[in-house]
Amino acid sequence: MRSSIISLVLAAIIGIIIGVLLQSPDDGIPTKPAPVTATQNATTPTISLETRDTDLNRIAQQLQHEIAARKTLQTQVAKLDEKIALLEERQNNSSTTTPSHNTTSLSRTNTGWFNQQALIDAGMDVTEAQQLKERFEKQELETLYLRDKAVREGWFGNSRYREELTKLEAQTGNLKEELDEESYAAYLFASGQPNRVSVQSVLTGSSADNSGILPGDHILRYDNQRIYNWRDLRNATTQGDINETITIEVTRDNKPIELYLQRGPLGIRMNPVSIAP
Repeated sequence: MRSSIISLVLAAIIGIIIGVLLQSPDDGIPTKPAPVTATQNATTPTISLETRDTDLNRIAQQLQHEIAARKTLQTQVAKLDEKIALLEERQNNSSTTTPSHNTTSLSRTNTGWFNQQALIDAGMDVTEAQQLKERFEKQELETLYLRDKAVREGWFGNSRYREELTKLEAQTGNLKEELDEESYAAYLFASGQPNRVSVQSVLTGSSADNSGILPGDHILRYDNQRIYNWRDLRNATTQGDINETITIEVTRDNKPIELYLQRGPLGIRMNPVSIAP
């Protein structure tokens, strides 16, 4: 009996051992939770970093555009400064000599408002030269006051301003009749106004070309009318019979030349010049 009990106990023990040996290595062993991947844990931070990088790139691009635009603006400003300086230099260094054939701008010969000495050098009496100076400067001062008033009251540039300006200009408009041709040309020179027309270029086949007018010539007379500016020339060409032949006097290398052509448009480009008397 005792032997049977022992046998049963041994059999049970053996069975337990066999069962344990046959059990899966993973059975009964607590498993650790699967580690969360870096992708799972960093999902939100990754999106934030990408967004921030995108914003930084966009800001960097905008900054580069701003820098480029500023450099361009600085270059343009520098060019404008150079042009202004050049214009000021030309104005301050205007010559008292006769312009060359390639003159492209009006030459002013005095450092003040009016070059009284130029009239005296042209043979005008000192008293008359002084009177012309006073007459000119009075009109200039009245013109400045007129412009100031018109700007302040808001009618600068309109018909009222033009009418008032015409009245002022009429005060010296009679000088052309009061003075002889040379004295009036000297007055224009002394006041810094053009007193002659310079030919810049000539159209091929035009009346000027057929008559022999060349670039650099100064037009002095048209059909015996003295020419001081482009308005005088335009008015002269529109007078009379278009079919008539007239004379035109030019100066070339300071020598007068008389040419013949048909009345009408000359076919030239011209510049206003001021020639010392």
